[in-house]
Amino acid sequence: MNENYYKIMLSYEIPYNVLDSQDPDVIRARDTLYAKLRDNIPPKYDRFSVKLVLHQVKDTYNYLVTYDAFFRCRGDKPMGEYVEARDLKDSIKKEIEEFFNSVDCDYRQLNIKALL
Repeated sequence: MNENYYKIMLSYEIPYNVLDSQDPDVIRARDTLYAKLRDNIPPKYDRFSVKLVLHQVKDTYNYLVTYDAFFRCRGDKPMGEYVEARDLKDSIKKEIEEFFNSVDCDYRQLNIKALL
């Protein structure tokens, strides 16, 4: 049986801290987003970490919202698992962007590169 590891990382720049908003509509949308992100990775995967992190950028005072997931799949079809992981990333991206749109928050997706 093969073990394949996957890492999903999505990052967005937003103009204000929408994740800590106390507006009741934003709170409902945020709770829905958290529930969807928590349940998005199927139980067949071994989850090592799943997190949504917020950082403030000092030079612009904008915020970075970063979703990061690391998980393992044990199976005999590595290409099929890769396609499933890619579809999972697209689904998570859609959920995050729908959240930003639903609370009328401008956003810009950023590409994060690993330093090795």
